[in-house]
Amino acid sequence: MKKIIIFNILIVSLTVIFLEILLRLFLDMTPQGVSKGIINKDSSNPNFNYSNVDKGRVFGSRVFTNDSGFRISQGEMSNADNLNVYFVGGSVTFGNGIDQSKTFTGILNEKFMKINIHNASVIGSDIKNNYYILKEKIKRNKVKKIFISFSLDDLDGVPRDLKNSHETENNNSFIQKLKKNTILTKINNFIRSKSVIYVWTKGAIFDSEKKYYDYSLNAFKSEKNLEYLKKYLDLIKVYDEEINNKIKFIVLPYSHQTKGDNCKKNDLAEKLIEYHLIKREFDYIKVKDLFCEDKQKNTFFLKHDPAHLSKYGHKSLANSLYKHIR
Repeated sequence: MKKIIIFNILIVSLTVIFLEILLRLFLDMTPQGVSKGIINKDSSNPNFNYSNVDKGRVFGSRVFTNDSGFRISQGEMSNADNLNVYFVGGSVTFGNGIDQSKTFTGILNEKFMKINIHNASVIGSDIKNNYYILKEKIKRNKVKKIFISFSLDDLDGVPRDLKNSHETENNNSFIQKLKKNTILTKINNFIRSKSVIYVWTKGAIFDSEKKYYDYSLNAFKSEKNLEYLKKYLDLIKVYDEEINNKIKFIVLPYSHQTKGDNCKKNDLAEKLIEYHLIKREFDYIKVKDLFCEDKQKNTFFLKHDPAHLSKYGHKSLANSLYKHIR
């Protein structure tokens, strides 16, 4: 009896290991964990990466940063005589799950020999944190262009005391429940940082792409959230005028926004984001249009991921952004 139990445990273990390898190789999936020692959460404004990181991993990919905390490829050096282009944003721009050399910032850095392309992004950044990155982390000399990525979750970090109480109470979604339950959140974060099978199964069963989209979209229904958005767009506009209007926004889509008929319509978030950017005379690039025009649009994102780009997504975005830099 004991031998049968051990044999069954061995078979199950080997099957799990085999499936893990299979999913990682053929679906290009990775665990969704972030190593400690990458993000300095103790800093007040802004939250940013530690300097000179060389041992961390994000979604399975190695992470290196330079003296400024900008993400770099291993051994990468900037030329002090070059002009500088900065990309400020959250985890999509940071490049979760992708080696820096394969992110759109890394690809662009290879294309321009006389321009330094800086990945000045940090996981979890929102519109407020992006503003403080501009103020505290970017040197104003020799700036050619600054791109700020805007994603639907840029309002997720709005302080609780700014949110409308009835909207917070009514937002009884799966994501909301998960974030409120500390124990469930810790268990979820631990397992997804170790197992691709868990990430794949969770995505297939619960349609996490749709759930995260609905959760983030809900933030745009709050007037107080929109006041928060307008406040920091106004501050960014003041900064932009001080550096002679060198800022351009990159409006990033969630994967759900590029599926089926969603390509043909603008949702509430898209309308509001574009309205407030146009009102402040910001130039912007709407990445959703680029992705929806591509016949391989279903390969732009990591498998069962609501927002993070695949290697193909990064490559396509880099090719599109090239003309905005040269």
